Amino acid sequence: MEHLLKEIKMLSQKEPKTLEQMALKLSEEAGETAQAVLSYQKASGSNYKQLGIEDVKEECIDALLVSLAMFYKMSDDEDLYDLIKKKVTKWDSKISN
Repeated sequence: MEHLLKEIKMLSQKEPKTLEQMALKLSEEAGETAQAVLSYQKASGSNYKQLGIEDVKEECIDALLVSLAMFYKMSDDEDLYDLIKKKVTKWDSKISN
């Protein structure tokens, strides 16, 4: 995993999109994830795409990659680990109540 994060960080430094453009790209990926979930669950009007769980997983990864690339444009690994730990702890406290 460490190697993959380093590769993502390197690629994000080469990424020509601005932060604003990347935020729009993230919104696009979130929409594609939603479409994949709706199709996978055979929601009314969405089944025609015939997407499966693998499509949902791929769209989640696309969103994750854009998110990480955005983060690495602004910060470094230390912040990543610290903030993930902070947010996981907060999430755990919210779902444990």
